[in-house]
Amino acid sequence: MAESPARTRRLDLIEVLTEAVGRMGEMARGAGPALALTAVLALAVVLLRLPKGAGLLLLLLTLIAGLSAFGATTRIGTAGDLETARRAGLRPGGLQLGKPEARLAGATLLCALFMAIMLALLFLVALALFGGAGLNAEAVKARDWAAVGPAWKLVLLTGVALVVLGAPILFAVRLSLYAPATVGRGQMISLTATGLTNRAILPLLAGLIACAVPGLIWLGLVAAGVLGGKAAGAVAILMLVAVQWPLTSAFLGAAYRRLETHELLGVWQ
Repeated sequence: MAESPARTRRLDLIEVLTEAVGRMGEMARGAGPALALTAVLALAVVLLRLPKGAGLLLLLLTLIAGLSAFGATTRIGTAGDLETARRAGLRPGGLQLGKPEARLAGATLLCALFMAIMLALLFLVALALFGGAGLNAEAVKARDWAAVGPAWKLVLLTGVALVVLGAPILFAVRLSLYAPATVGRGQMISLTATGLTNRAILPLLAGLIACAVPGLIWLGLVAAGVLGGKAAGAVAILMLVAVQWPLTSAFLGAAYRRLETHELLGVWQ
């Protein structure tokens, strides 16, 4: 693939977010049916009481529909416009299961595996450090911080806690362009996606937080007791499928096209 130096500029957060919001209509036209099917099946999983076998079958169908919708929104986000996505292989309604969707499934599993390994290692390190710190457990329970232990230990363990909490978030941001890169390059991309985000970690993090605002509002409503039970699950599904999912795909696709240093494939198959 030929290098494209013009695409190595820094990421303009406002520009990318503006494009993402502006492409929500294209997401609805190109992937609406696939997203709607996923939402209906997911709502059935949450709201219906089915026998175990039927429930597992419904869950499997939901995952398949979700993969189709994931492929559709990623194709549209990675392409510059809806017509380009259609010329590159997007089918009507976003209902397709082709090689790009298979690659996306494989890349997602790989990224999840790497994240699980990181979390396990961080947990073991934190467990060893906190377990060997010799802190006063009774003082911790009583929140008597002066009696917990030496100040330097508390500072050190606070730093460890921040690393344990922050490292997975940073790693997730570094991997965030794996899906558009998998579609755009026509091969499974996992850890190599980190090379795309070297100069764009902060704008990507800020953009992902902005895209997550609907989810944060939902969490606030649940915490306030406004939503609960199955209603909370149903609202979460509708919010995710109607807003957060396509918006995030549009944002990541727009960011990817600005950061990618290789020419995109003309047909994704």
